[in-house]
Amino acid sequence: MMKKQRSFLQSFTWVGVMLLVMGGIFAAVGIITQFAPTAPESFTMVVNGVQAGVQASAAAASLQMARLIYLLTFGLMGLTLMLTGAIIFGCGKMRRLREQRLKQEGDCLAARVVGQERTGARSNYQQIMRLRCAYTDEKGTTYIFKSRMLRSDPEPFLPNGMVNIYYDRNDMSRYFVDVDGSVGLGDKVVEL
Repeated sequence: MMKKQRSFLQSFTWVGVMLLVMGGIFAAVGIITQFAPTAPESFTMVVNGVQAGVQASAAAASLQMARLIYLLTFGLMGLTLMLTGAIIFGCGKMRRLREQRLKQEGDCLAARVVGQERTGARSNYQQIMRLRCAYTDEKGTTYIFKSRMLRSDPEPFLPNGMVNIYYDRNDMSRYFVDVDGSVGLGDKVVEL
């Protein structure tokens, strides 16, 4: 069995999954507190033969308020975390589907890597970079393409400093810089 090689591209899917799980735990705590026992014997205790406790009606009212506070606090926090995680996870899934569609239906061109640019993000105390690629058509128009955020520098592995760009025929602003496919990690293996 062949081991899948790591991608050069940064992925944040794990953040979405982690937020979904954490949100589920918070929401579960808020919901579970709604099923705590509320019988009057839960609020009394016997100490040295003397029954001590609070009035059942006052205890029931305070328990109802505590339940509501727990449900609102943990439920809303859990819902917020799950919604954020779902958005991150969903955006990643939509991006992958768009990239697959562009690879299948779009046009492909080879662009030259002209450099790297910094992004606003950091990972492991290092600035995350992205590739800048340029393509000049027959009319002399130069198009600049930017890759997704990179986990590591792929330039030493790119043949002749070229990378494949898949784009929509009708709208050139919809494109995908296929860094992994250009270094032989995708469908086509490039021999160096």
